Amino acid sequence: MDRDMLWIEIMRDAALPQCKAERIRHRADTVFLLMMGGRVLAMQTGFAMLEAAYARPMNAANIMMKNMMDLFLGSIVFYFFGYWLAFGVQPLIFEETGFDFSLWFLHLSYATTSATIDSGALAGRVSFIAYLVLSVLLTGFIYPIVVYWAWGAGWLQELGYIDFAGSSLVHMVGAISALVSVCICGPRIGKYPDYRAWKGIWRVIFVERNNSEYYQLPELEIEKAVFTKIKPCNNPVQLLFGTFLLLVGFLGFNPASTLATTLNTDLLSARTTVTTLMAASGGAMASILWALIVRRHLIIKVPDLTNAVLGGLVSSCACCHVIPPVIMLFVGFVGALLTLSTCVLMERRQLDDTVGAVAAHGCPAAWGTLCVAIFAQPHCQSDLRGLVFGGGQAAWEQLGIQCIGLVAIAAFAAVSTYICVLGIDLIGGFRCNRACELIGLDFTEHDIDDGALRLEEKSMTLMTHSPVRDCLVERVKRNITMPTEDKINGEAVDVQTSGGDTPIPPEEYKTVSPDIDETEEKVAAAPPPALQAARTGMKASHSHTSQSQVDLEEEVKELRKAVQKMSHTITMLVHGRSADSENGQAVVGSNAGSRQGGRRAALDQLLQEAELM
Repeated sequence: MDRDMLWIEIMRDAALPQCKAERIRHRADTVFLLMMGGRVLAMQTGFAMLEAAYARPMNAANIMMKNMMDLFLGSIVFYFFGYWLAFGVQPLIFEETGFDFSLWFLHLSYATTSATIDSGALAGRVSFIAYLVLSVLLTGFIYPIVVYWAWGAGWLQELGYIDFAGSSLVHMVGAISALVSVCICGPRIGKYPDYRAWKGIWRVIFVERNNSEYYQLPELEIEKAVFTKIKPCNNPVQLLFGTFLLLVGFLGFNPASTLATTLNTDLLSARTTVTTLMAASGGAMASILWALIVRRHLIIKVPDLTNAVLGGLVSSCACCHVIPPVIMLFVGFVGALLTLSTCVLMERRQLDDTVGAVAAHGCPAAWGTLCVAIFAQPHCQSDLRGLVFGGGQAAWEQLGIQCIGLVAIAAFAAVSTYICVLGIDLIGGFRCNRACELIGLDFTEHDIDDGALRLEEKSMTLMTHSPVRDCLVERVKRNITMPTEDKINGEAVDVQTSGGDTPIPPEEYKTVSPDIDETEEKVAAAPPPALQAARTGMKASHSHTSQSQVDLEEEVKELRKAVQKMSHTITMLVHGRSADSENGQAVVGSNAGSRQGGRRAALDQLLQEAELM
């Protein structure tokens, strides 16, 4: 008997009677799995920071929340359903049945990694609750089924399919799921000014409800006022730091798949650690070549570097245990080029993947899986021989098996995700409300507000007519400085802004809030109005309206006068808010000298003007 197996028998004999069923592996192996699983779970931090660096600041907290809930909800569903589907082991509820906690913990970290890929691709426009439902379905059902096929004695494992650390099972499943979700959800508003919505049969397949103008740059003044321009990357330093965290996580992700350090597997763990790092290095070199050949300069963009490194790491997962380090440099290099090429292709096809998750986890994963049959070299822990090293007929057969596995896994992930997303969209809506997307998911989904939004009349108008946020609107309206009227001519204004509806017609929005641009010249020539006068004007206008005796033309004229006064008031409040951002420095008012105190100074001036009126 091997010495390590003897130690396991000795530890099992020495264990308490109630613990013998759980003494499945060597103590060193148990500790190894727990430590590696913890490092892989730390990748959630890296993903969260990377995704938040790409997303607009008004959605950063929403991204962090999604990554946290991935872990917490994923833990529950994977304990009760996912692990049982993958390995046929029922969860412990009240009785001890020999549950392998360390192995469960490791596979949980793999499952949450696959689920969080959707978070990055859909950042900025998917409903928080809808995303959580998709994450639960992916962690608890979609991912475990493909794991059973290849790792849990399923048909792919019997066929001889090899995916050492989950290039296809973890990363490609997440990438295919993200791609299907992106096609159904559509791009962020304003991402592609010339966006063309799905046409013909594709419009039916992806259940497209909106026209092209819905996704293009906002044209209404009220939407322009709250719209934030989309940038390729909002925080490059945070993006680099998140990539560092992911690199450290991958250096635990791949070695952990040995599942042990005894029985000579410690040597295999060491080999996979080195080859993983070489793949990342090859990806970094590919970003330099990409800058020289494609961009025709030596300026290496931060997103190019980070995506290239991630592409190299993903391509290493399936084959890191059988490919020598020198060849792994090439594998990572090609994986990175596939990543960057896919990013360009998706941009041309106007598929809005916020962080490039589909590109980094899709094609590189398939490439790495095929490399098992192409570049495998025999060593002391493996007898597998690839085509390059004279594998012959066996290598060609292995390549065919790898192709069959890739097609089956991709097809299952695509179909199951398609059904899940359509079901979520049918029941409660998948994409967030249009007003919520324009204002920002931090505020609309999580009520994170620094006070600025409560002073924005345009933002409040959008929120007022957001049907899924009525309770939040009422809470905000109690704190807003200037209330927004919901009724014109005594009747409720029917303004729809939900994600599944058409854009708000310009004439309807002008009824709610007239075009400020039309009155800018009049405001500049008019004397400084006061806050109290603005409110009085609004009340007078609506009082005349309720009598239904005033001519429509006179009513419009009175309403525009009130808007002029409101415009000046908003301008003063914006001056005060800008001063706050400058740490209390002096503010120059429209008709006043320098004042200290930011918003307080602006309000004091308004009160003084009100007294003069």
